[in-house]
Amino acid sequence: MTVIARVEAIPVNHPLDAARRYGSSRGLVPGRGATLVRLETADGVVGWGEAWGTSTGAKALIDELGVHLIGATLKPSSNWLTDLLQRSYHYSSSGLLTVAASALDIAMWDAFARTLGLPVHALLGGPTRDRLTAYASTGYVTEDNDSGTYRAALETAAAQGYPAVKIKLGLGLDSDRARARIAREVFGTDATVFVDFNGNYTADQALRSIAALREFDIGWVEEPVTPDDRHGMRLMRASGVPLAAGEAVYTRFGFRDLIADRLVDVVQPDVSKCGGISEARVIAHLAQTWNVRFSPHVWGGVIAQAASVQLLASVPNYPHTDHQPEPVWLEHDRGLNALRDELAGAPLPQAGTEVLVPHGPGLGIDIDETAVARLRSDR
Repeated sequence: MTVIARVEAIPVNHPLDAARRYGSSRGLVPGRGATLVRLETADGVVGWGEAWGTSTGAKALIDELGVHLIGATLKPSSNWLTDLLQRSYHYSSSGLLTVAASALDIAMWDAFARTLGLPVHALLGGPTRDRLTAYASTGYVTEDNDSGTYRAALETAAAQGYPAVKIKLGLGLDSDRARARIAREVFGTDATVFVDFNGNYTADQALRSIAALREFDIGWVEEPVTPDDRHGMRLMRASGVPLAAGEAVYTRFGFRDLIADRLVDVVQPDVSKCGGISEARVIAHLAQTWNVRFSPHVWGGVIAQAASVQLLASVPNYPHTDHQPEPVWLEHDRGLNALRDELAGAPLPQAGTEVLVPHGPGLGIDIDETAVARLRSDR
């Protein structure tokens, strides 16, 4: 077995000028950012990981945790994160500590699979599908919320052939209805329309909005209330609409009650913050155990995207066999994002809007270190 020789934390950023900023009901983002992990083994194999967001705290924690990995045998598994969280329980099992660990975990899986000459999905049990159905994550909130700009973004996604779209709501009842109506007009009656409130409502506000959207046949409502409002999620059951959540939930322990209490119909961990591929795989197994759908949140750069593809490729078709009533959805963020579009030497392969599962070693992408140097924010 090979050992880990070097670990480097690399903050990267794609700033957006005021005219191009976009976001959700929670607010607009000034840019897209992440902290990458470049992990190199004693044999010269390089694995890459990605931590959510631009926090300098994530880099500091990756530096701190990475020191203890130098000289360690490369063997990615849940054991490493479990031990870390047990030893660091005073710091909580959520937040930046888990975000930093997620990036290290992804990098270890990438390096380990590359060392063996295998794709990550082969180490997760083997592929159950060779292509993934993507939905367009678009219709973002903008500074002026111009309806023409919003409609144009949806028309672009529809013209590209996406069978489903997710739009941002949570700005108030009238706005929610207007934005949902435009989405249904643009995509037609055959497409699936998901809506995302980003937890910007209280339970009563969310229920009123969902009731007002009923005529638009919503596929799921994402984060109708804040991630910590589990009682509010229970109240959402009265809406009769499928519920999705999990992008701001950490580790299997954070997802345990969300799944076991059947508060959601669709579980959405983010590999770049929930604990990496190792924890996301366990969360997928929990979802299968309680017969809940699994669709990761994917809103980072190309490394997080590739890790999510490898994970989804290995998720069982449960409980379906020959006839699957709905795809295992892959989120396709359509916002401006150089960390998604420029960091890899080539994008993930696609056939139309379907993403083809790579069968090359590791995460299936090759990172362009020249692009990393250009986008890093600490130089």
